[in-house]
Amino acid sequence: MCEVTQVKMNRDRTLMDPDFSGYKLSLEGLAVTRTSLVHGPVHTLPTADMYSFLHAKMFGEHNHLVLDTFNENIVYFISGNGSVYSVGEDGTQTEVWNLPESGKDRSYNPALVFASENLAILSDGTETLFILETGDRKLGGKWKAVFHDAVCGKDRSFEARYGVLQAEGSELEVVLQYVEEKEKMDGAEMLPKSSGESSFFNVLEWISFSRVEKDKSWMMERVRRVISHGGFNYVSITGSNLAVSAEKKTILAFDSLHPVEHLNLEKEEKKDEPPHFYWKQTDKDIEMWFYVISDTTKNLINIEVKEDVLEVKLHGSDLLRGQFEGKIEKDSWTWTLENGKVGILMTKQTPGLWSKVWGVEGGARGLEVTDTSADTVLPHLTTDNPICTGEPSGEPAFNAQELESVDDCMDENSMLIWQSGAGSQHVASLAGQQHLLVVQQLGSTPPALCVRYDVDGFVWKISDSQLEHVASFPALGYVQAGKASRKFLVAPHTFSYSAICDASRHVYIYRQPKPLEPGHELRNRKSGTKIQGVAMQQVVTLENNEEILGIRATPSLIFIITPHSLYRIQV
Repeated sequence: MCEVTQVKMNRDRTLMDPDFSGYKLSLEGLAVTRTSLVHGPVHTLPTADMYSFLHAKMFGEHNHLVLDTFNENIVYFISGNGSVYSVGEDGTQTEVWNLPESGKDRSYNPALVFASENLAILSDGTETLFILETGDRKLGGKWKAVFHDAVCGKDRSFEARYGVLQAEGSELEVVLQYVEEKEKMDGAEMLPKSSGESSFFNVLEWISFSRVEKDKSWMMERVRRVISHGGFNYVSITGSNLAVSAEKKTILAFDSLHPVEHLNLEKEEKKDEPPHFYWKQTDKDIEMWFYVISDTTKNLINIEVKEDVLEVKLHGSDLLRGQFEGKIEKDSWTWTLENGKVGILMTKQTPGLWSKVWGVEGGARGLEVTDTSADTVLPHLTTDNPICTGEPSGEPAFNAQELESVDDCMDENSMLIWQSGAGSQHVASLAGQQHLLVVQQLGSTPPALCVRYDVDGFVWKISDSQLEHVASFPALGYVQAGKASRKFLVAPHTFSYSAICDASRHVYIYRQPKPLEPGHELRNRKSGTKIQGVAMQQVVTLENNEEILGIRATPSLIFIITPHSLYRIQV
């Protein structure tokens, strides 16, 4: 069995704004420049045998624009004729490399990642990986391939996800991704398959290269394979670990240097069972609920709470039992039954948050609910009214009953995993925290991860087996849930704004709140609360209705690419 260590997500309350008053629509125009492309980006669609959800996720989320994190305001794309183009902040397109003809049909979209100031990793969408010496990319010189090979085996296509140069330039870590059927993949039998689950697996090939000083080439040293039934929302290398935000359980299935221990499948399958109950807490109270058959009556249920022990019986048989982490006040608890939902409300003897519901003795498996359904009472967070110096009305833009259930993000199995080469894992639970976006950082710093907490977007800096809450995007979770046509979410490394991009035509920009100038303070007419700052919302409408294939954000520019055009928005 691999060793699993839990990692806590400690939220920084100074980065949370409980009094956020919402976004105000600004009519201030933004400069938008459109440049016609000599050759548009290659856009590969899934084949007839790529019909799983994992395939749809990979193809649907592919971003055809690549930001050079070592040279801000320079982006790249791979054209339909196999040319790699760089685009500067002035819109100039420069061809820097050409993919050699492989004679094979492309299964995935070609992908480009930058591992250092002068090294790039490129997958051609078939079976070949290229390591490219780029030189100083600011000068726009031609690139040179120093390695190419079918690193995942003959006829196995893949897409490059991440690359980083380590050990003072002598070691290169590369992560590739593909989706494969169980029958075609060694090691897949180690991941238990639940009923109703697809026979396709998401695969990450973690390949370590070493530098050959004699001819300055690269040699494969080690291959590790990480697999999952669910999607991968985030991939990076932190120190000696592979960091992955996964929607379902993830395991190390293969290591070319060391044999991988087989799992205790019975224990692992038990872990993947759905929760028996749900719970949430405040400093003073704890609430639990679970579901029974809708026609169950109260006389068939017996509930007892004795300080730190809960017992629930149905028809005289044990239904739920466990020992709490703390103690409950005697005779202060109540329970209800309505339409098959049994709810238990209890008061803690000692105020304070519990790290988990059960103590040492444990109990039935439960799921803590941290993402509430507050959206139905927060329609004021965005508005179509322009900014003005008058008083905001505070009136909702629409009735709560008109809201659609667009933000059900309770994925109980989602987690952030640091997978070591030895098979052990550090895990942070992301249950109930919907994935929003990945925020690229400068240089070789691993990207940051933004997930939803309540209605906000919390940004986490990811280091070696550690998390740090570094920024927040107010109400981003709520806002993006209402954009039914959204395709991409992006933000610059400064976290100064976030942007939601539709599948075509529209880009919505949400800036961080800024303090108002002296003498221009606003006051809520109903509550009388002073509003010290205003967060602006801006909308950009592109010239045509072409599908948006990629978008990247820097502190001063937003780059957008369509089949025939590249747009630059001055922000």
